[in-house]
Amino acid sequence: MKHLKVTKILLALSILGVMTACSSENTLIGNVKVSDVSTSDCKTSLSKADTRIEYYNDIYSKKPTLTMLMGNDYTISAQFLDVLDNCQIGQFHVDASSHDNTIVLILYPEQDMLTDCICQYDVNFKMKDLVPGNYQIMVYHTTSTKQTNSSNKIYEGTVNLEINKSVTLTMIR
Repeated sequence: MKHLKVTKILLALSILGVMTACSSENTLIGNVKVSDVSTSDCKTSLSKADTRIEYYNDIYSKKPTLTMLMGNDYTISAQFLDVLDNCQIGQFHVDASSHDNTIVLILYPEQDMLTDCICQYDVNFKMKDLVPGNYQIMVYHTTSTKQTNSSNKIYEGTVNLEINKSVTLTMIR
């Protein structure tokens, strides 16, 4: 009798597992795959001590952009333009995740060093495992620790990703 009760419980749990595994929901949960990250050389170098103040302020006030284009295979080609960081970062890296139609991107340098010099960089990368649709998006530009907080959030808003349609977002700093 006890053996029959255990068998019924195992059968019920197996059926429940099969039912939940066969869900037709298309919600993406988990990490987005990021690949082919490349960082440009320093495009413009600035120093408070050595750069004319009007030129420094002009470059420093220019807001970076993020452009994204989803291809037919749902691969997104993306580019940050005119990101400012110190002159000794090495390379930039990009982490991405998605949950409940929210995308979180973290742009961070390979290394942090205190310098009196900042550079403008472009960062190219690709993302996979997203489908066309509307998303909330948060973008952070952090130190190499990748610790996110409100002070290093450079964009928060919505984006509509469509196949073969380019989207450009202007960062707040």
